Amino acid sequence: MQKRERKSGEMSAALGALWLGLAGVVGSHLWSTADPAGSKPILLKLGSWVPGWWGIGPFAGKEVIGLLLWLCSWLILHFLLKGRNTSIRKAGVLFVIGFAIVLIAIWPPVYHAFLGWPPGLPE
Repeated sequence: MQKRERKSGEMSAALGALWLGLAGVVGSHLWSTADPAGSKPILLKLGSWVPGWWGIGPFAGKEVIGLLLWLCSWLILHFLLKGRNTSIRKAGVLFVIGFAIVLIAIWPPVYHAFLGWPPGLPE
């Protein structure tokens, strides 16, 4: 009996989809921080199907964006990479680098600097 070698594309697809879902949550949070008046109604509408959404407000919409990005990208990447051999090491390193970028981007001093907050500080 010959042992079948498992392909690693599915694992790379899962890591890529996970990162895209995280990036979606962070991106929607940064959007809601930069434009609260424009984003809040949209995020509330997106999250209104989540049980208990009124208790967490716009965060439910941010989670829905992350969930949709994760699911859609996982499906697409899974079928694109299914049956292929990819480097798990490269996928892991890219995931860790991407995770670090997302983590740094959500740190308030960083996104405040990008948004120019607080206004009127000397340069």
